[in-house]
Amino acid sequence: MSNNIQHIINQKRINRLKRTLKKINQYQAEFETLSDEALQHKTAQFKQALKDKTHTLDDLLPVAYAVVREASRRVLGMFPKDVQVLGAIVLHEGNMAEMQTGEGKTLTATMPLYLNGLTGKGAYLITTNDYLAKRDYLEMKPLFEWLGLTIALGFVDIPDYEYEPDEKKEIYRHDIVYTTNGRLGFDYLIDNLADGHEGKFLPPLYYGIIDEVDSIILDSAQTPLVISGAPRLQSNLFRIVKAFVETLEKETHFEVETVKKEIWLTDAGIEKANAYFGIPNLYDADYFDLVRNINLALRARYLFEANMDYFVYNGEVVLIDRITGRMMPGTKLQSGLHQAIEAKEEIEISKDMSVMATITFQNLFKEFEQFAGMSATSKLGEEEFLELYSKIVVQIPTDRPIERIDYPDRVFINALRKNEAILARVEALHEMQRPVLLITRTAEVAEYFSNALFEKDIPNNLLIAQNVAKEAQMIAEAGHLNAVTVATSMAGRGTDIKLEDGVKELGGLAVIVTEHMENSRVDRQLRGRSGRQGDPGSSQIYISLDDYLVKRWGKSKLLEQSRLDEMSPDDLEQSKIFQRRVNKVVRNAQRVAEEQGMRAREMANEYEKSLSIQRNLIYQERNRILNLWNRTDLNLSDIARDVFRHDLPKSSELTEAYVVEYIYKHLSFQFKKDLSDINIKRKKEVIEYLVALFEERLDHQQAKLNNDYLFTRFVQKAILKAIDSNWMIQVDYLQQLKASVNNRQHGQRNAIFEYHRVALASFDAMKLQIKADIIQYLCQSVTTFDKKGKLVVHFPS
Repeated sequence: MSNNIQHIINQKRINRLKRTLKKINQYQAEFETLSDEALQHKTAQFKQALKDKTHTLDDLLPVAYAVVREASRRVLGMFPKDVQVLGAIVLHEGNMAEMQTGEGKTLTATMPLYLNGLTGKGAYLITTNDYLAKRDYLEMKPLFEWLGLTIALGFVDIPDYEYEPDEKKEIYRHDIVYTTNGRLGFDYLIDNLADGHEGKFLPPLYYGIIDEVDSIILDSAQTPLVISGAPRLQSNLFRIVKAFVETLEKETHFEVETVKKEIWLTDAGIEKANAYFGIPNLYDADYFDLVRNINLALRARYLFEANMDYFVYNGEVVLIDRITGRMMPGTKLQSGLHQAIEAKEEIEISKDMSVMATITFQNLFKEFEQFAGMSATSKLGEEEFLELYSKIVVQIPTDRPIERIDYPDRVFINALRKNEAILARVEALHEMQRPVLLITRTAEVAEYFSNALFEKDIPNNLLIAQNVAKEAQMIAEAGHLNAVTVATSMAGRGTDIKLEDGVKELGGLAVIVTEHMENSRVDRQLRGRSGRQGDPGSSQIYISLDDYLVKRWGKSKLLEQSRLDEMSPDDLEQSKIFQRRVNKVVRNAQRVAEEQGMRAREMANEYEKSLSIQRNLIYQERNRILNLWNRTDLNLSDIARDVFRHDLPKSSELTEAYVVEYIYKHLSFQFKKDLSDINIKRKKEVIEYLVALFEERLDHQQAKLNNDYLFTRFVQKAILKAIDSNWMIQVDYLQQLKASVNNRQHGQRNAIFEYHRVALASFDAMKLQIKADIIQYLCQSVTTFDKKGKLVVHFPS
């Protein structure tokens, strides 16, 4: 779609919003004259109208937004501008608002949060890190409390804090909660592991606003939240396979598709593996674990770059987010890949933990009844927002015209000449006392420029995404006279850069970016660091044929450096033809990178579909069991009958010894009865005998507890134990399957189809096993009480 058509469509959307804005503005004069008490009383009136069902939230929006505006003026000394109100309408409608840096997204969010907070069902502001969540919560808390709504920070901001019983439940009871995507996601998973109502704390997710929505939903799409369980049986193959992989030659023994991040053995590679490990055929079922480890070692060696995807710190592999440049301490690659990288780097191999529960951010937000998002660069992600969530992006105009000058890229033959030019430009700007924000793609490059500037006696602040609070402070000061700030692409995001007196006259903040990022959304975010709220400023991106983007994604004959080496670098860089050609290479490389990123997210989403459907079914069943207090609805005898029908062999194979052993294993350790009264060769008769024995064991458990409530809790705990233990095995299996599915059938089947087929088959098998475990746990568990009189169930191993 052309930019012109997009502009026309967006303008129509804005015109529709302005009709609602006009209604909001009509209350302004009246509300200015109200006393504080009268304005505050509006909240109770709105709540009553919703309770009586005389008004909907949509009906209340104009008057409620007008109340928040006036309250904000009185409490915070800030009156939301018309453009902020337009953004707030978009957010209540559950769409994405694109608002430029410095346009006041924090204040914009207060209006839909207040409106949806009136329901008492919970309205969330979800941002990318603890610092931003706490900062915005503290800033807006006085406003919401003045208006009579309760507000909480969604976590206790103390490292390794252990929550008291019901403490989280109390947090989530508030009308409005400020939190982060990670905190909310983990709480969602933990809440769905509770074995009783007392362990549940998260209400149904009602309304949420996601700040930096493109960063959370798109850029973080392939990094699922994972709760780890017990260590897996550790493979001893990591180091052995690493040694084998080091003997392989690219294109002879394996092929690699860097763009798609795929790698596989050729026929020659398979033959070499057979010879190296002394086996007949690598792809026989017996060698599944070996195939998996070879694949992991190849990926670790050729698809993961040190200091780009990870770095080794204090003997540990710490992951780096390629998009944001942020380190991700505590996050590990799943299914043995982390351990394969540790083997590659020859450091101690950590335990490969099984996966208990997992969810992607894309699926987490589908749990909300309604959610919206805001970002300075939402428009570039509209296609995916529309496809994933049926949400449109509305570009909100800025309050004042943007005065920033975005200069054309400066083009250089290689990184050395480019870096020299960047340093010269920073030096010239510093002599003018004009503040400079120099942005790099990696921490390594940031450190290089910081050191090079110090050598030139230019003091500078270095931000490499390590301390979020410190970053925010340093970024906030980046608009001071003489300030030089060197930062990675995401450092300090979410913090405004305000210009000190005298800076505007010098031209404002100069943003210099050392190379194009893999996504044009990030480029736009970086340019937007300058020129907030109509301030002057400038941005310029420097590029060369040595840039990572070009090296990884670019395809051009221009990259054959031997032809360029014969020409004068000065002449080349002055040549308009050369500049145009390099610009084209970079643009194409970025387009390929973006398309690949979109495809990778589509694939991740496709893989997640099976898991998501299964997870929802399991969580629904868990909640049904937790809410079930009438045991007759459970049909336990029917479950037992299904289990016995499935477990017992056909009649001709049944023997008394088999049935007695089955009873010992699954129903009763103390069974001593004679089976002469039943015809062992009649399967139906044996099944009904076992059902009667099951009911007898159940009566025994009930008599022992001698309390109907406690017996119901015992039944709940037994069923939940069976569901949870099997679901954890299934989740872990699907994680492993996803990592290895490309190797199945030596690539002869479509990987996604194969994954869904196996995932469905394993889910059906899991359901049968859950039923079998329920019967065993009900019959063979031992019940006791702890010192506080609380029921404790000891399940059979």
